[in-house]
Amino acid sequence: MLLENGMKLTGGNGVFGFGGGYTGIVSKIFDVLMLGLMWLVCSIPVVTIGASSAALYYAIVKSVKNDDGYASAMFFHSFKMNLKQGIILTVIVGILLYLMDLNVGILLAKAQGLPGIIMMGFYITVAVYVLLMAVYMFASLSRFSMGIGWFLRVGIYMVARYFLTSLMIAVILASAAFFVWRIPLLILIVPGPAAFLISEFMERVLQKHAPAPEEPHEQVPGQEE
Repeated sequence: MLLENGMKLTGGNGVFGFGGGYTGIVSKIFDVLMLGLMWLVCSIPVVTIGASSAALYYAIVKSVKNDDGYASAMFFHSFKMNLKQGIILTVIVGILLYLMDLNVGILLAKAQGLPGIIMMGFYITVAVYVLLMAVYMFASLSRFSMGIGWFLRVGIYMVARYFLTSLMIAVILASAAFFVWRIPLLILIVPGPAAFLISEFMERVLQKHAPAPEEPHEQVPGQEE
């Protein structure tokens, strides 16, 4: 699989393309865990979750899987580059999730019977859809320079268009949430591996929609403008 400008995404040897033997694998595992901690710290302001998620995804693909640059340098370069749009997208996603949560709360308090259950199921389904939209949007944000509307349309489209990929991403997120719920300290470990697993499926989708390298609107974080 190819990354931007024809660069190879994964090596041909080792687990998930991890070459270099035992030392290389251990180094990659360390980078994945470190990037997860960096994501956690940079997400503390909440509104920066989008930029932090884009940076996590980009650093994992660029550095961990493609051996191109230091993981921490790739993370902070992408974080800085995508901070403004990341905040805007995070706020939009937050508002949508809040509205879904508000509606579910109202239904729990007032609705009864089958109609209430159906409506709660509907709002919960929409909330899950929004979360999956966010995953696609932030991954796309790490790779392309487009307007906010473009990222929103991409998120809405890709969740439904790539249903099996969306399903796998949902399973990964649900599993990560379950482990953290059972053992809260795992929040220090889970984010990096979860993002790595998501990238295994997400990259196949992003490659299908990547503009040709000569087109000026593709962003390649980590390279000078």
